[in-house]
Amino acid sequence: MTTKLETGVPLPPEVEQEQQAEETTAKKKPRARRKKAEVSNVAASLIAGLKFVAVAQKKAGTVQQQFCGISGNWVVACNGVIMVGTKVEDDLTACPHTYQFIDALAKCGQELNITQLSENTLSIKFDKFKALVPCVGFEELELPQPDPQIAAIDDRIKAAFESVACLATDGAPNAVHAALLLQSGSAVATNGHALLEYWHGIDLPPMLIPKASAVAVAKAGKPLTGFGYSGASATFWFDDGSFIKTQLYGERYPHYAGIINVEGLNPWPLPEEFFKAVHAVESFSRNGFVYFNNCSISSRQAEEEAATYEIEGLPEGMGFQAKYLTTLQHAMQKAHFDKDNNRVFFFGENVRGVLMGVDLKQETAYNPTEYDDDIPF
Repeated sequence: MTTKLETGVPLPPEVEQEQQAEETTAKKKPRARRKKAEVSNVAASLIAGLKFVAVAQKKAGTVQQQFCGISGNWVVACNGVIMVGTKVEDDLTACPHTYQFIDALAKCGQELNITQLSENTLSIKFDKFKALVPCVGFEELELPQPDPQIAAIDDRIKAAFESVACLATDGAPNAVHAALLLQSGSAVATNGHALLEYWHGIDLPPMLIPKASAVAVAKAGKPLTGFGYSGASATFWFDDGSFIKTQLYGERYPHYAGIINVEGLNPWPLPEEFFKAVHAVESFSRNGFVYFNNCSISSRQAEEEAATYEIEGLPEGMGFQAKYLTTLQHAMQKAHFDKDNNRVFFFGENVRGVLMGVDLKQETAYNPTEYDDDIPF
């Protein structure tokens, strides 16, 4: 006998009510979100390492600038001026394109698979995602050894770099303008208009460090612990064994002590709203200068044509480039305005400096063109 199921047969009332309740609950119940793929510890270690060395890399450029070397649980990158290295968990041996490898790993979760298809290609797979990252051979990269540690240092060096680097300019034709002088006790930088010196208090040999290298050390999110030096290069070591090695400029730094070691200074706190006043009027200046006139800071010498901000306590008849004042704001807590020599000496926490004023007769800022034995402020 064949049994056939009937359709359209009404459900008993209690069953129908129970089914309706379940359907209502199902409709109200929110759909669970798909969990975001968690990055594996190995991938996270690689990403962190690659990002750390990426300060010496570019997305496009020479082979040295684009590709890093990974071997023996280390990742190292060198662009010819700065070399950066740190430990990683993966025992991969390859020289991948740094930024493409970071991009690929960032899209993967726990169960990623890294396969070296050839010397020139890495395959990165996760779930439905697959990326092919270009590689080069180790013989195509120059990865020199870091300088061995010879002295202990700490994050006071970072603070010094961070404070004075604002005056150096990457790529400046003059090495003095493109670098920071790191020496026993202090770090110094100048742009020809201003000079900054920060006291770190650590005994080190004098060296001229490219700005890019100093900034990389200052921004590294790891505590400094050691220092190495060869004369042509210096290496900064961090607490986890990572390092940043930099080439050094061979030029001689000018004698600056006579410029900044001036007797008879009487610095006093800047007016409370000094920098607020500078920021308020600088956009109205035609030449980038601001002037001290009639108890105010103004955008022009002729007050009737100027934007002004009332402020007392400043010497009459002086002017400065607004961008230099705002750049030096972190170091200008107290100041001594030397009107006779058209300059201001200033002081902050562990830092001091000097800034040349504007020649009011010509309305041009001081602009040195060459160096002798001293920085010609």
